[in-house]
Amino acid sequence: MSGSGRRGVGRAGFFLSPLGIVFTTVLIDLIGFGIVIPIVPLYAQKFGASPVQIGLLTGSYALMQLIFAPIWGRVSDRFGRRPVILGSLVGSSVAWLMFGFAGALWVLFVARILDGISGASYAAAQAYVADITTDEERVRGMGLIGAAFGLGFIIGPGIGGALGAIDPRLPFIVAAAVAMLNFGIAYKRLPESRPPGSRTGASESRWSSLGKAVVSRNIGPLIWISFLGSLGFVGMESVFALYGNHKFGFGLAQTGLIFMFIGVFAAIVQGGVAHRLTARMGEWPVMRMGLWLTAASLILLGLVDHVWALLPVLALLALGSGLTFPTISALVSQRSPDAAQGGALGVLASAGGLARLIAPIGATVLFQVVGISSPFIIGGLLFVACGVMAASRLVRPAPAT
Repeated sequence: MSGSGRRGVGRAGFFLSPLGIVFTTVLIDLIGFGIVIPIVPLYAQKFGASPVQIGLLTGSYALMQLIFAPIWGRVSDRFGRRPVILGSLVGSSVAWLMFGFAGALWVLFVARILDGISGASYAAAQAYVADITTDEERVRGMGLIGAAFGLGFIIGPGIGGALGAIDPRLPFIVAAAVAMLNFGIAYKRLPESRPPGSRTGASESRWSSLGKAVVSRNIGPLIWISFLGSLGFVGMESVFALYGNHKFGFGLAQTGLIFMFIGVFAAIVQGGVAHRLTARMGEWPVMRMGLWLTAASLILLGLVDHVWALLPVLALLALGSGLTFPTISALVSQRSPDAAQGGALGVLASAGGLARLIAPIGATVLFQVVGISSPFIIGGLLFVACGVMAASRLVRPAPAT
């Protein structure tokens, strides 16, 4: 573990430490993503955007993350984590200013694409955490990054709704200012986590490394588990507002509170509970537990008929997902060579990006054609498949050497 990481924590506190700065970077990226949830459809309509164009505008972020996460991961392996993280903050700030001051629909697309490219630095942020933590501490570090994801989804829509009521452009201006503030802090206080001698060149093509990772016995099963699990979880997120409205008569306020409940609970689990459990049980058993809990909660969610039963099921869902995803990231990190962790985590991020592209379309089709509960049931079955895969000795990654 980097000594600078520990000294920074002792002197300046968590948010001025390297881990705290990386946490804030990911949080800001996800705040930007969350801001668009309540605002972009109405905002884009002012520029004459059709529903299809609004969908493409929203999806362009995930597409760029899918493409660029492995690139930034490998760039961070070669040139260091610090320049990638600093560049992502500048890119996000510019993108949000473009969005706020756009005068045409095409500018919105350019801004959203730039924001997705910048947000793809998540793999470098994960790799930074892997660099400055020991194997025993890594789940907690990855859990903090996962908590930043959860908090970003909470804070982002809140900022979008509150500031957007004053002026539709204001949320983007505020987000740009916060990103530049974090850039200033990171520029002064974020050390490079990889010594120059440990950086590697790109000896093989990105697509070759992607293919090798997906079929690798060591990390390939984890990537597939992450992809299938993300399909099920993102599908749930994509149709929950429609489901709540159809089944329980929820409006925007109730739906927002429920997402806040899930996000806060998951952030607590990822930020602390997962670390304590893995210290006692190990990463692989905790991941399996999370997969089965998430499978059960999604299936139960599709069967719930009363509002009073909804919150316990959602708490179980937050617990299961909070144990699953940061543990997968930690296992991928532990089972990757030190010189290639950024690339491996980039592949993992790409799997999530592909799921975020496919799941909303598939879930809405199931919702309309099969039934309003079908996305949850099928999502639960996807997690069952992941649980079976994780329990199989044929695909379980070999211990790190």
